[in-house]
Amino acid sequence: MINYNTVQQIYNRNYGSMQLFKRPFFNQLAYTEGVMDFQQTLNAYWVVDNVISYMPEVLKCFKETEDTFYVIEICLDKEHKGYMEVYHEGYINNQYNKHITVIKQDIPYIDLPVKSDEEVTTYKFYLTLSNYEPVQFTLLLPSEY
Repeated sequence: MINYNTVQQIYNRNYGSMQLFKRPFFNQLAYTEGVMDFQQTLNAYWVVDNVISYMPEVLKCFKETEDTFYVIEICLDKEHKGYMEVYHEGYINNQYNKHITVIKQDIPYIDLPVKSDEEVTTYKFYLTLSNYEPVQFTLLLPSEY
């Protein structure tokens, strides 16, 4: 049975990647073996598809700020309602901010396991620039960073 312990196992068994994957229709995003493991084990291919749909906003932000590292966060409550957000840290008007939202999408139902002992379950992924010419980002699990 798939539960939040399954998710912990995915994060614990992925510490690097020998191979990168891409969707055939979008070359500006590659993802690691850990992300592949996550989506295959949890049948959550939609996660990478959502990240691809957010990439125009990420690329726009990258061109404006030259920030090369972003956090992708999926948060859901016990009823599986939540959101998916891309954010980064940096300066706005000479003020340092740890959390600058690039894009945030409310999602009425998220089919990922929830922690039984917490009100909100959070999943994190990292998105980092891996190539300047042409611009390409890589999506990875925190344990792979």
